[in-house]
Amino acid sequence: MNARIGVFICKCGDNIEPLIDLDSLKDSIKGYAAFCDILTQPCLTPGMEDIMSAISQHNLNRIILAGCDGRIMLKKFETALAPTDILKGQVDMVNLRGHVAAVCDTTPEQKAKKSEKLIKAAIAEMEALTPTQQERAKLEGPVVIVGNGIGAFPAAQKLVRAGVECVLSLDSCDPKEIIDKMHLSYPGERRHYERVQQMIENVLSHEHLTIMEKSRLKELIGVTGDYTLLMEDSNGMETSIRASMIIAALDAQLFPPGPEFGYDGQTVLTQPEMETRINQKGIPKGDLVFWVSDYEYDTPDFAGLSAQTAWSMARHIKETSPSTRIILFYNQMMALPLSASEKSISRRLGISWVPYDKAVKPTVQDGYITFCHLKDHVEHEISWDFLVISPRRALRGQAQTTARTLGLVHKQAPFLTGHHARVRPEMIGREETYIVGSARYPCDLQETLNQGRKAGNKNAEMIEKSKKSQLFIPRNVCVVDPEKCVGCGQCQELCDCGGIGVGEYPGGGLPRMVDPMVCTGGGTCAAACPYNALVLQNNSTDQREARIAALSRLLEPCEVVSLACVWGGLPAADHAYRKKLTYDPGIHILGVPCVGQIDPSVMARAFLEGAPGLILIGCDPEECHHSFGVDHTWNRVNLIKKLFSLCGFDRRRIALAHADLNKPEEFVKTANAFTSLIKSLGPIEKTQANQDKLNAIYKLCKHNSRIRTLLSVALRRPEEKTYRGDQKHALAFDKDFNQALEEEYDYPESALFGPEKPGKGVLYA
Repeated sequence: MNARIGVFICKCGDNIEPLIDLDSLKDSIKGYAAFCDILTQPCLTPGMEDIMSAISQHNLNRIILAGCDGRIMLKKFETALAPTDILKGQVDMVNLRGHVAAVCDTTPEQKAKKSEKLIKAAIAEMEALTPTQQERAKLEGPVVIVGNGIGAFPAAQKLVRAGVECVLSLDSCDPKEIIDKMHLSYPGERRHYERVQQMIENVLSHEHLTIMEKSRLKELIGVTGDYTLLMEDSNGMETSIRASMIIAALDAQLFPPGPEFGYDGQTVLTQPEMETRINQKGIPKGDLVFWVSDYEYDTPDFAGLSAQTAWSMARHIKETSPSTRIILFYNQMMALPLSASEKSISRRLGISWVPYDKAVKPTVQDGYITFCHLKDHVEHEISWDFLVISPRRALRGQAQTTARTLGLVHKQAPFLTGHHARVRPEMIGREETYIVGSARYPCDLQETLNQGRKAGNKNAEMIEKSKKSQLFIPRNVCVVDPEKCVGCGQCQELCDCGGIGVGEYPGGGLPRMVDPMVCTGGGTCAAACPYNALVLQNNSTDQREARIAALSRLLEPCEVVSLACVWGGLPAADHAYRKKLTYDPGIHILGVPCVGQIDPSVMARAFLEGAPGLILIGCDPEECHHSFGVDHTWNRVNLIKKLFSLCGFDRRRIALAHADLNKPEEFVKTANAFTSLIKSLGPIEKTQANQDKLNAIYKLCKHNSRIRTLLSVALRRPEEKTYRGDQKHALAFDKDFNQALEEEYDYPESALFGPEKPGKGVLYA
């Protein structure tokens, strides 16, 4: 598709027009775009009608709106222009109001020149865009539910009632056997068993359900709409199933703590074990103490669940055997999980709730538990005949194996709901339709059943939309070029949204593939690919290079480029405008969804094309909306710094910073400090030797698979918690990395130690 770009410059009332010479700006843009016009308020109905009319008359297929804040207005324009077949990725905004008009004390003509640079850079990016077609998702096969968790049944019930074919993998098809084992995952829930058993019986007899008994998932390939599952039965026989959707119904395993809590499996038991004993031997007599011990396991988040289970069991025991004395023993930090009516019932039944001092861990003795009382801080004792402690919870056994096969397990995460990208709702994949059960995060039976119903409903809705041709594949997602992918798996390890899996291609090998219905479009994985096999559609590295190259070529000797993320740097700059703060006009801000998606080749390209300095401004390191984009950027910036030192440029010409929306004054300090530094350094001298060095740096960053692999290996994985910039890089690795750079850098003549000396010390000298 040939690019026909329309540029619409907004007057924005009196926020832009008096401050920027719009007529001269329009004249300077005319020759670079198919159409250019100045509108009063393009975001209002008359202005929108003018844009749509221009699209029709001039056959425009890409739009740039030069006016206000794209974070707020871009979605509105994308939605309004969708009927013209100008879709997401084909609309861009340049913030003249917030980044040019009122943030510096220069003349309208000078501001028009700065605006011209930003708009021409946006035009260059739009020209490099290869827009994808708006494709419909096809969901034609059955929904397969694996994992053997109890949440499978409400999910299957919703699906079969909606007329959706469903395949259910189970260890047993006997409802009574399923119910008899349920307390091992959900103790204290017997009041619900009759209703759950009826649901199971109804589901198992439905005509739209196919049951695979005693089968487990062995292998999975494919993406949403086109999965292939290899199932293995108890005899080792394998069966291949095609599926459109998968639901993982997985329950966490409950298991005893170590012996330091007195556990012996006889008189000191976990909650599930006590329930088993009651079923087999009846209600125990004597003194029963339920110890909600989760705080002592360093898992306080689960204390409320254990306390609710203990209360349910204690109530059942007391109502059945009034002579049994029951005490519920808990850490003072825990809030009682009782309603007003339940507190009244507890008093009536004579169930005691005894808190203990959090500062002193209770000690289990033979027949007694010793603790420090809150009232007097004196040691007290509670006698017991049976001590019931909280179970420990974790993803283990077959549930863990199934989750790992599905690509849901992070190496160090105890459950399946980890730290995910905090992005807009429309960017989130279909995670909620994928995992149900306490393996997702410890929960009670009711919550698991609700998760199952929700998953069944969501999957049924997606299939119905697909049948009506109303389900579309998101446009800003990563895609894999199987010709370039070598199956190294780096992208899959780095992906935080779970959108990358193993593909099946002719000729063998295991190239990766992206599930577009799961991918959030963060792009950090694409920038980390050693072989450039991953591309973020409609927002590619080639587009970023084109934009930054166009801007860099237009910069004055002491001006700089800033790549600012839409969650940190960009809103901080926008807020600075709203607070009427000013900063150096030499900084030119380009907004990006996340600095973590910026390939090191983009950074190198800026300097190759003439930028004297580049600063990347992201979120606060521990508040990154794409989980770890900022520290991935730290590694890439560090690569450029090392290469600059290697060939004699000042390392301080590139920098990483972070900004907070609520602290625009800090953003202003950052912008002024960096531009001041670059002014003191001056431009990189434009000699042939320097250009050769910069070109060699660019080629290494872009194409050298060895260096890109080493860089990718050094990036933080989703299960890791530490921000790379806050820890010392492993010295041995750093030395090896430096050695690899020296070996791989293709030295032009006079490459080492040119006219600049490598910068030392603090960033802003």
